[in-house]
Amino acid sequence: MQKKCGVFVVDDHAVVRQGLKTLIDQEADMFVCGEAEDGPSALRKLSGTQPNLAVVDISLMAMSGLDMIKAMKITYPSMPILVFSMHDETIYAKRVLHAGASGYLMKSEPSGVLIDAIRRVLRGKVYLSEKMTEQLLYEAISGRDESDQDIVKSLSDREFDVFQLIGRGLNRSHIAQKLNLSVKTIDAVRESMKHKLGLKSASELVAFAIEYARTRLQEERNYTER
Repeated sequence: MQKKCGVFVVDDHAVVRQGLKTLIDQEADMFVCGEAEDGPSALRKLSGTQPNLAVVDISLMAMSGLDMIKAMKITYPSMPILVFSMHDETIYAKRVLHAGASGYLMKSEPSGVLIDAIRRVLRGKVYLSEKMTEQLLYEAISGRDESDQDIVKSLSDREFDVFQLIGRGLNRSHIAQKLNLSVKTIDAVRESMKHKLGLKSASELVAFAIEYARTRLQEERNYTER
């Protein structure tokens, strides 16, 4: 009898976790062996479940998704991670791969694609959409990054986390609390971002981050509605 692979699910929406459990449990070769709503809970529960793979969202309440992936790979280096997110893959896919994930799938994809992606990652391969794969191949062959003109790509993972939270309207203290950092550290990150983005003031940074978030949200909605 074929051994089933255990899948651990991390998502801050209970209805999404339940939907993924229903979808995955009906497959003959896999089952959901555990779940968590945020990064700290996931890191606590993983040791007791020993999954073959983790399916994680990167928009979590209590911890940066990128930080969670890095922490998972430090503690469980052999466990593959598939990111399942609503966010545009052109923004996040390369970042999550660099953090240690083995694939990226947008939530707008059909359920069958998710199952195929899980199986591919379980086989030790990387899963990306055809569009994202072609972009990375182009960059590798040409030595150019198609996203070079998007200056936000120059931000480090920590800076990008802070930038995203600024765009969601969070103030310095709330960002510090969410990322488990001091307000002083957040101020230093903001100063670094202003320099990289060519902005002169904190108000310009806030306005730029909010507009960027609004534009990306609209692009994601357009993608979903296609």
